[in-house]
Amino acid sequence: MANLKKYGPFLLLLLVWGKACPQSQIPANLVTLSELTLDRSPLIKRNELTIGQAEAGLRNQKSIFDYQLSSGLSLQQNEQTLFDADPRSPILMGDLEGRNTGISLALQKQFRTGLIAQVSSEYSRALDNFPFNAFNEEVGADVSDHLSSATVSLTQPLLRNNGKRVVTAFERAAKLEVKSAEENFALNTAFELLQLATAYWQYLAAYKSLDIFVENESRVRKVLDITKELVKADKRPESELLQIKADLVEQEQQTNLAAQNLYNARINLGRIIGLNEGESKQIGNPFEEFPTLEAFSQASFDLVEISELALKNRSDIVANENSLKALEAQRYAAKNATLPQLDLSAFYTRGGAAVGGGLENYLNAFGNRQGRNHTRGLRLNFTFPINNNRAKANLASNTIAVTDQEIALENLKRNIALNVSIAHNNLENSLFVVEKAKESLDFYQKVFSNEQIRFQNGMTTLLNLILFQERLTFAQLDFVNAQQQLATALTNLRFETGTLLSREGENRFSVERNNFLTLPKTR
Repeated sequence: MANLKKYGPFLLLLLVWGKACPQSQIPANLVTLSELTLDRSPLIKRNELTIGQAEAGLRNQKSIFDYQLSSGLSLQQNEQTLFDADPRSPILMGDLEGRNTGISLALQKQFRTGLIAQVSSEYSRALDNFPFNAFNEEVGADVSDHLSSATVSLTQPLLRNNGKRVVTAFERAAKLEVKSAEENFALNTAFELLQLATAYWQYLAAYKSLDIFVENESRVRKVLDITKELVKADKRPESELLQIKADLVEQEQQTNLAAQNLYNARINLGRIIGLNEGESKQIGNPFEEFPTLEAFSQASFDLVEISELALKNRSDIVANENSLKALEAQRYAAKNATLPQLDLSAFYTRGGAAVGGGLENYLNAFGNRQGRNHTRGLRLNFTFPINNNRAKANLASNTIAVTDQEIALENLKRNIALNVSIAHNNLENSLFVVEKAKESLDFYQKVFSNEQIRFQNGMTTLLNLILFQERLTFAQLDFVNAQQQLATALTNLRFETGTLLSREGENRFSVERNNFLTLPKTR
């Protein structure tokens, strides 16, 4: 612990605080960090909002088939000064005063077949101060006349808007857009996990690099101790101590920079998860190790099979296919809108009249035989837009959108195939680099060990010992960097094949440890 004082503030912060207070740390294993990312990442939360927007669009399209209730109330008062020649003038001896009340109520529903049904009722009540009725009978002033009617009508489009396929086109398109948003959300979530895994491998590499520099510094100190003993025994000149001390100062500087790099990697990992600065500092030391070479010998590594797996699993392909189907549905509706409109309507009205006071005469008007009225009929409405430029323009626009989406879908598949090929090649090369870096490390470990013995026996120079010690350090760092590149290449291949994230249900995901450490299964 005494030597830690020489490592600088970053080393003290990370080695002493990080290892002495594990009880307050966030476990730094990939599954825990991934689940925390799914829960905390602001980008994932924002991406999820697109699903809500798509669902709002679907509800808007469903509203076309909602029940529509409408009502109305009118009150009217009239005052008319009669002409002297009017035969009613001597009877009234003043102005003709009248009051009218009207009430209407209608319920309309459009069905997904195109049929429009409506039920409506109208009621009116009229009275005035003239004491005679329409039949010249003296009934007294302010006697109410009641008129009531109820109508049922059915309208079926025969050309435009005829049939379930065209009427529900925009509703089906909205449903497909919801599915597309869900698939894009899955892809974006997987991308955030890719970012997390990449940051974790950087964090692990920084942690191991710091250990290497600490070990390297320890080796230099050991060489310094050996040299001091050799100087005391007059086997080495005292001037060599200055060279070793200078090398030690340089190693202490590198150790301090490595500690700073580890701190940066820890904070950056917390940034991707969605943590603040204080929470990011609570991330513990990395738990997961880099993937082993044995994990790659137990699975298929065939490019053709992996490419087929990507085309099968990539959620953005499914999202684009759903978007294409949505545009095709909209194009079908746009094509239907270019047709003339021919609507067949059937209606039936039952009404009646009643005389007297009170609102209850609304029903009496239907029950009275006198004044009762029945009306039934058919109506055919034909509308032919002569130019119809708007409908033609919409059809052309929708056709272009469909063609553009088809091109985008094929281009997406092409790019996915290319990206899988690149990821596959990177992984193959990374495997080769790791193997060679391990061989190089083994050789330099033996060389340095032998050189130490030769130095103690006076068979080699201090400069050679320092040189091989530095080469051993570089070999260790190269091996860690090679492992990091291999882990990153594997995670990227998992993302490109759509196998990084496991789906449990609708917009629910789970993370499996093997998804970061093994090749995807192609069978």
